Amino acid sequence: MSDKVEQQTSYNPKTKIWSGAQVEVTYGPEDSIAALALRQMLDNPDHVGQVSYQSGNELTNIELAKRTVQAAKYFEKLQLQQCDMIGLCAGNTDYVAPLVFGALAAGLSISTLDPSFDTAGIKHVYSLTRPRLMFCDGELYERARTALDECQLTATKIYTMSNHRDGVPSIMEFFDDDSVDPRDYRVPLLKNGLDQSAFIVCTSGTTGLPKGVCISHATVVVNSFSLDAYKDTTLLCFSSLYWLSGIITLVHGTIGGAKRIISSRPFNTNDFFDIVERYRVKITIGPPSQIALAVCSERIASADLSSLEATLIGGSAVSYSLTEKFTQFAKNASCSVGYGCSEIGGISMAKSSPNNSVGFLFHNIEVKIADDNGRALGPNETGELWARNALPWAGYFGNPTATAEKYDSEGWIHTGDIGYFNDDGELFVVDRKCDIRKYNNFHFSPTDIEKVISELPQVADVCVVGIPHSVHGFLPAACVIMRAGCDITESEIYQHVVERMQDFEHLRGGVYFVEDFPQTASGKTIRRKVTEICERLWNEKNKNN
Repeated sequence: MSDKVEQQTSYNPKTKIWSGAQVEVTYGPEDSIAALALRQMLDNPDHVGQVSYQSGNELTNIELAKRTVQAAKYFEKLQLQQCDMIGLCAGNTDYVAPLVFGALAAGLSISTLDPSFDTAGIKHVYSLTRPRLMFCDGELYERARTALDECQLTATKIYTMSNHRDGVPSIMEFFDDDSVDPRDYRVPLLKNGLDQSAFIVCTSGTTGLPKGVCISHATVVVNSFSLDAYKDTTLLCFSSLYWLSGIITLVHGTIGGAKRIISSRPFNTNDFFDIVERYRVKITIGPPSQIALAVCSERIASADLSSLEATLIGGSAVSYSLTEKFTQFAKNASCSVGYGCSEIGGISMAKSSPNNSVGFLFHNIEVKIADDNGRALGPNETGELWARNALPWAGYFGNPTATAEKYDSEGWIHTGDIGYFNDDGELFVVDRKCDIRKYNNFHFSPTDIEKVISELPQVADVCVVGIPHSVHGFLPAACVIMRAGCDITESEIYQHVVERMQDFEHLRGGVYFVEDFPQTASGKTIRRKVTEICERLWNEKNKNN
């Protein structure tokens, strides 16, 4: 993948700030994502912009443009106004793209969830963002309706995106007006400019409701590599719009002129190989777990991956050994490792290499390495990564306290990641300052799981960690100290968590009983040491598997 702006990192020894290339941004502060997308669609009307793997349906740009404008006008008919919130919990089906671009054209904000969320998860998020309308796949309707009712959002109307149900409104209502001509439509300017949120995406907190990250139109469009990288390419990403990768694929792929291949199902290796072979996919975007699953599949030896030119990997730590194994089969592909965070977007990227660098900074990105007192550090000194760009950040939705903790008065986002720059300006991320881990790309909080396990009267103390796993990222595991005179089994604790928490929080790494935990002199549990204990016990338990 080429980039018009060469990635490079410069260092100012006086301020101890690293900077990517400074590039003039021509994006107007009041321009909507939808305006840029519609411009691309109308300039290339016959280009096939989207192909659905499941349905086989193709959408040309002019068809996508028409449905986008139909949706925007229908939102106006429903009397939704700029900055009103809608909810989306759906797979990548045929009508997600025009719905999203139509909502953005109307100036709405979209609170996105993954279809795997259960009732409790939907309730937690929409208690915060409180959408006026919600869109979900038909099989999720009961789950979504229950969650909204429990949020006292009984007036929030639900439309199905697929698998439509009798008596339930569907997305097809939005496309009834066949008289619409997208060439006559002008996307309204954003009334709040750079501060106007396009998407609210979730991040996990250690207590209470997950935080909703406000992502502006400008942040989605301006940040990251050149959109020219997508021109006339075929692009595949399995992520729903709950993930930033899904949003970037939809927006950048459309504006950049790609053909996006969509799948309504989550990633699985058979679909991955089928799609790459059938559509001659050139670029894939996804987390390292998907590459690990592909490498582990017996089918990879016979799969035709010759069309792949680039595989972009991000969201979790990526080992060079994994990408090396993948490129043994995808011989024409280069694997690139991206680093970023929801609050600011992409920060850096590198071709996967043995030194495990995450590369050089994207254009208009600045990074400072700070010690625990906020003092800037120099090359080869390890501290917390602080990042910023030229765009303001609207913070966490409805949570000014958390915003103030993350975003300081100088515009720095405190990422919570630990890392350093070498003398050549390459960035290395070595650890997480916080303890949040990911299972199958879903964040889980050890603290939240500990609270649930601690409800059991037989438990004296508990420490939850993540056991590293090549496919799933981390497996939640619990070390438990039992109360004297009490008795409880591993399966009872496991089942208690199953009944109380979401699937990605289940204790797939096991439950282990110990006499005590490694502790600091001040009595704090050393989670790193507990992780080592759990890893050892896990390996002993599974050595014959």
